Amino acid sequence: RPGVTKHRSNATKVYVGTGGCAANDILVATGMQGDFLSVVAADNTDITKCRGPFFVADYAAAAGEYTAVALPMKTITGVATNAATGVGDAVYLSTGGDVIVGALPAAITATTEQAFGTLDIRVGRVTKVHATEGAYVLEPGVANGAPLVGRVTRGGTGATMVLTGFTAELEDAPVVCTNSKGSSQYVLGANIASNGKLTITASANTTDTFTYAIFA
Repeated sequence: RPGVTKHRSNATKVYVGTGGCAANDILVATGMQGDFLSVVAADNTDITKCRGPFFVADYAAAAGEYTAVALPMKTITGVATNAATGVGDAVYLSTGGDVIVGALPAAITATTEQAFGTLDIRVGRVTKVHATEGAYVLEPGVANGAPLVGRVTRGGTGATMVLTGFTAELEDAPVVCTNSKGSSQYVLGANIASNGKLTITASANTTDTFTYAIFA
């Protein structure tokens, strides 16, 4: 029945791209197949798969199918949510359409110029904390207009961290960066160049963790 827990009446018919999808996967539109959105499992390590538009897979679908599988939101029950501290805790996108409950995605450690690692993309909220009978609501559309947020820990020498994997169209996009640990080291500057590289410069050589947000 529509509108009970799965909101099936609001499903969008899409073309399922490479890899197909499993039930409850976070889906992201990556193009068009004729008049239909082409979707794949979202991934917080791939800039082409983590910027939306996002949906939730109502059921498993094979690659190449045209099917009404893409929901704007869905309640997931009977899952482990005991890593969360309470109702309302965030659920974050992971890789392959999966989610992370009870923690932020791990920060990348930058020893040299390297890929950005993971982005912190909130796709839902916990509604019941339990080891086996937990529940959360997936509503990934809230991330469609959100900034791209990530964390990086300086693991080598020097005060500059360079993260690759962003796109050229983000050149000179507004970037806000702060020291997550609140120590005396602060950010002198953060910007994205035409090659899609994010450069963060701290006030001194540091091993602190920095959080950045790209508004685009």
